[in-house]
Amino acid sequence: MLLSACGGGSPVPAPTPITPTPETPPANALPVIDGMTAQGSRAKEPASFADAGESVTVTAKVHDEETAADQLLYTWTASVGTFGGSGATVTWTAPASVAAPSDVTVSLRVTEKYGSSLQFQHSVDGSATLSLHDSIREVGEMARQFLLDFSDSSVPVDVVMRNFSKARCPDPSDVDSEIDDVARNRRERRITGFTVGPAATTVSFGGRCPYGLAHGDGCAIVPVLWADIELSNGRPSTTSGNDIVAAAYASADHRWWLCASSYQALNATGTPFRFSR
Repeated sequence: MLLSACGGGSPVPAPTPITPTPETPPANALPVIDGMTAQGSRAKEPASFADAGESVTVTAKVHDEETAADQLLYTWTASVGTFGGSGATVTWTAPASVAAPSDVTVSLRVTEKYGSSLQFQHSVDGSATLSLHDSIREVGEMARQFLLDFSDSSVPVDVVMRNFSKARCPDPSDVDSEIDDVARNRRERRITGFTVGPAATTVSFGGRCPYGLAHGDGCAIVPVLWADIELSNGRPSTTSGNDIVAAAYASADHRWWLCASSYQALNATGTPFRFSR
């Protein structure tokens, strides 16, 4: 006789998954950004200065206790402009057209990857400020404004001279002489008509202007014509020529200052007024 039986048993439970224990990040010091510099390539160009369209070299000095500096990841950004290259030294190029003068913030993030499989990372941030300019326009506009103010005999001497600075110019006596020239003109003559043309401006840091050889980082040559009356006798005169205006850049102020001018008469009738040296 055969006997058989069947019945239900309890199901075999599924194995409990094993959750791997997260690896603890090893001790690791953050990278350190010791400093950042920006320098253009023109002779005697100030640090942290750039003109419209100019490319400057930006360098970060970085160290890390565990990772060589050239093995770190460098991410560069800026409020305007573009970067070229990679690593701790890159090239930053200013836009061709800028609202100048203005400050540009150049930012850097340094990232270090670490751990047995480089699965961990941490970052530090740093920044530097560049002074962005359109020096040709800035110097030319200040030179023309100076001559326009001078050409209106009702404008006080201090207003005429508002963009000059003894403290920022290579030779403070140039500014003193300019003040004396404008004050003397106000005492002795009255300008009755004038033309102030467009400025032809050059920038050469630490150089000199042509003709007058005034010290300056920038130089504007402005064609002018003046008609005036000598106050002591009412005698009229006219003169035309070029006024050469020297300017200096002051890193402390992030701006250009006027320093001196030299008038080169091309033709005159009557007794033209004396203006500058």
